[in-house]
Amino acid sequence: MLQIPQLDTIEAVAVGIRTSRYGEIAVPSCYHPPGRIILEQDIETLLTVGPRVIAIGDFNAKAQDWNNRQLNPSGAALRRFLENTADVVAIGLIEPITFDGQERFAPDVLDIALLKAIPAETNITSHHEGSSDHNPVLLTKGDPMQRGAAIPRIETADDLEAAVVSLETDIRTALERSTTEAREVRQINYIVEIPLEAQQLIRDRRAARRRALRSGAPEHRRIANQLSRRVRATLNEYRQETWRRFVESLNPRDNSLWKTQEALRTRRRPFPPLHGEQGIVHTNRDKAVAFADSLELQCRDNQIDDEDEEHTALVKRRAR
Repeated sequence: MLQIPQLDTIEAVAVGIRTSRYGEIAVPSCYHPPGRIILEQDIETLLTVGPRVIAIGDFNAKAQDWNNRQLNPSGAALRRFLENTADVVAIGLIEPITFDGQERFAPDVLDIALLKAIPAETNITSHHEGSSDHNPVLLTKGDPMQRGAAIPRIETADDLEAAVVSLETDIRTALERSTTEAREVRQINYIVEIPLEAQQLIRDRRAARRRALRSGAPEHRRIANQLSRRVRATLNEYRQETWRRFVESLNPRDNSLWKTQEALRTRRRPFPPLHGEQGIVHTNRDKAVAFADSLELQCRDNQIDDEDEEHTALVKRRAR
C-alpha cells in the first residue's frame, strides 16, 4: 500500500507494483463523485504518488478526447490539466461500460486511465461480466504474451498419461501457491478498560450528587459540578484512546479496514413508521408495543366454537 496525500475531490487507494521492465509503478484506484467538479490540484497531487503512475477508475470526467459522448465540467478541468502537463496522457474505452436501463441515462464511458511516464503500449478493454450495470475494466500493460513452446502431440497412451500427470501437477502447484494455509487472525487489542482513576471519579461524582440533593447547599452543588466536568473530560480521553487503538488495529488483509470505512460512509436510514392496531406509530416505544400486539395476535390459541372434542381426543391418541 502506498500513502496518498489528502485529496478534496477524489477518493483513492494505491498499491505499488514492481516490474522488471519499468521498475516500480504506482497504481491508484480512484473514484470522483459526480456531484463536485474535480480539482486540477487533486489530479496533480494524485500523480505525485510515484515517478510512474497508472491512475484508473471512475473519474466522472467526460470529454470526447477519451470517447465520451459530451463534455462536462470535470472533463474540462481534466483536459486543461493534460494540456499543461507533458508526461501524462488519458486513455478511455472505445465502447461504453455503463448501461443504466433508464432513458435519461444513455450508455457512456466512465472509467478512464491516467498514465504518467508510462510507455504507450497500453490497452484498456471492457468485460461484459457480472450482474452490475457497470462493466469491469481490464488494463493491459506491455506487449501481447508470446506463446512458448509448441503444444506437444499426444499419440500414445503413455503420452496421454504423462499429459494428465503434468496437468494435475500444475493444478496442485497453483492451488498450493495461491491458498493461504492459515488465516491471519486480527488481534483485538483496542478494547481498553475504564481507568481506575475514572472509575473512582464516577463514584465520587455519584456521592457528591447525592450529598447535593440532600443538603441543597451551594458548596455541595459546586463540588458535584466540578466532579461532573472532570468525569466528562476523563471519559473523552478514554474514548479517544479507544478509537486510536481501534484505527491502528485495522488491517486491509482481513477486510476490517474496508468494513469500517463503509460503515462510516453509510448513512443510517431512520426506521419507517409502522401501522399497528392503534394506527400509524412513530416512536420506538409505540413501535415496540405494535410488534408485541402483532406477536400476541399471531401466537395465541385458536378459539373454535364448534370444536369436536371426541375427534380431538382421537387425533391425540393416534399421534402418540
